[in-house]
Amino acid sequence: MKILATSDIHGNKALIYLVLQIIRKENIDALIIAGDIAPKGFYQLCRSGLKYDICSAFSLKNKEDILSGHEQQTKTKLDLLGFVEIPKDKYNLSTIKSKQKEKLGKICKLLKTIDIPIYMLIGNDDHITDEDWDRILDDHGILNLNLRTHALGKLKVTGFQYVLPTPWNTNNELPENELAKRLRSIEDQVDRKTILITHGPPKGVLDRVANGLCAGSESIYKLVKEKQPLFHIFGHIHEAFGNARIDNTIYCNTSCLWTDRLLRGYIIDTEGKSIKRIEEKIPLKEIGDIKDQRRK
Repeated sequence: MKILATSDIHGNKALIYLVLQIIRKENIDALIIAGDIAPKGFYQLCRSGLKYDICSAFSLKNKEDILSGHEQQTKTKLDLLGFVEIPKDKYNLSTIKSKQKEKLGKICKLLKTIDIPIYMLIGNDDHITDEDWDRILDDHGILNLNLRTHALGKLKVTGFQYVLPTPWNTNNELPENELAKRLRSIEDQVDRKTILITHGPPKGVLDRVANGLCAGSESIYKLVKEKQPLFHIFGHIHEAFGNARIDNTIYCNTSCLWTDRLLRGYIIDTEGKSIKRIEEKIPLKEIGDIKDQRRK
């Protein structure tokens, strides 16, 4: 069985189109997304003379090319790249949740144009309630990994969504002692026939942030060390994309760089117990082609 695993798409539908291409080209049997699927690039659009600009917490690469054209063309390209317009006077958590729910539904609908099982875990930047998350995934026939275990061929896949506290006070954050308590609800499901999916990384494994500190969980590390799942898939720490083999477990940080239009992840061969690294970028010139495909 061949599985495509990725994470941290952050609403970038251009990357979703690339996922669909890879699935068809590589004859993928199942897709795993390890969290942070909904957009977080909220912006306000402004105009200065004949040119547009955006105000956002996230940088827009190739800004002049993307912001060229009339207003609706500009907004369509921004939407494809994971940027969502929210007026400044409505920029609050309630509006963010509403926009994320709307966009998550559209992404799920797009993903279900492929006829393979899809397993999805909520991320800390997905500010969606558990109830809404459950409903949206159920409505689209996507398998929910939040504290759940599902069959996957001869193996099983188990998910855990909680992460350690961040400086940004995001969703599903827990201190280490509370995170350890929540892990107990899945620990009996993890064994050598398990693909473990967590959003956050284990302590000391593919978890270094830009300042060099390790941001992973000690409790997750202990669970993996003790249970030795076949694969451990996670994301969250964008700077630490990569893989490692420790004891009998293959670790994969599958986080994308959504602002760079860079899809990253791994194709996992469960029979050969091997992995293939994926790093593919959507060229800016193809953004218009994707827009045209959506109209067909």
